[in-house]
Amino acid sequence: MEVVETAYAGHAKVLASTVDLSTCPDGIICVGGDGVVNEVVNGLLGRDDLREALQLPIGIVPAGSDNSLVWSVLGIRDPVSAATALAKGGFTPIDVFAVKWIQAGVTHFGLTASYCGFVADVLQLSEKFRLQLGPFRYVIAGILKFLSLPQYKFEVDYLPLSPEKNPNLEPQIEKCHDQLSDGIKVKSGTYMDSSTGDNWVTRKGEFLGILVCNHFCRPAQGLFSPLVAPKAQHDDGSLDLILVHGSGRLRLFCFFVAYQFCWHLLLPFVEYVKVKQVKIRPVGSTHSGCGVDGELLQAEGQPEWQCSLLPVQGRLLGRHPRTQK
Repeated sequence: MEVVETAYAGHAKVLASTVDLSTCPDGIICVGGDGVVNEVVNGLLGRDDLREALQLPIGIVPAGSDNSLVWSVLGIRDPVSAATALAKGGFTPIDVFAVKWIQAGVTHFGLTASYCGFVADVLQLSEKFRLQLGPFRYVIAGILKFLSLPQYKFEVDYLPLSPEKNPNLEPQIEKCHDQLSDGIKVKSGTYMDSSTGDNWVTRKGEFLGILVCNHFCRPAQGLFSPLVAPKAQHDDGSLDLILVHGSGRLRLFCFFVAYQFCWHLLLPFVEYVKVKQVKIRPVGSTHSGCGVDGELLQAEGQPEWQCSLLPVQGRLLGRHPRTQK
């Protein structure tokens, strides 16, 4: 076993992109938070020997500000339990998604979630307090951004998962559409992709948040540890899209209170749907950044972000205690 301590932001990505895979056939173990895991994933997926790199298992020992991935997928949120799970062996397949800045042709990969709007703004502001506050920086940044809450306007196109693949999808979509009242200032529409014959759905208007989840995204910190996307699975071949329609501090406050009790999907201004792909375009002066697994992607002008799953899965070292025999 070789131990390497990262020296700067992005170092783990460099290491993963240049390491001789024959020297670590059993995998790479990340001791840190979701950000370190994301760097390793992007380093591996940027290699020329991509097929071999995708088969390399990634282990996680949670020791960072945000450890949502290993807690959500493997049910582990302390280093000792993680080390025990790694020692027991086994693998867990996981979907991998790509977020592409269309105009620049830049692609970033992730395992947990991508997001625009309020959460992305909080992520950007929290970096100013990283050294002083550690994990508590998200709380301070959230309060400050809440008090100076801007309006977020987006155009969102999404391709729903076909009912054949998910029979529970159709009534779910209908329920979400029924919940969207005329007073939310949302324009919607459906158009056909002539190249594939798929029906894309369009949403235009104000959104407090847009979240695209790869698993149910349970935060490792906090008292209740509520699920962001309770119907999401890490290996189901789909993404879970959550649209928080509207604007204003009162609506945002109601959403976060409901979220603490896992009631947020019952709110009339929240839309939830399983999708294949999502395209997001900020409108006007809306912040153009997009967060991926705790990392903020910065873009100039009016970018278009496209989020979609890769056709192959990655592998995590370890298995959830409930799946172990």
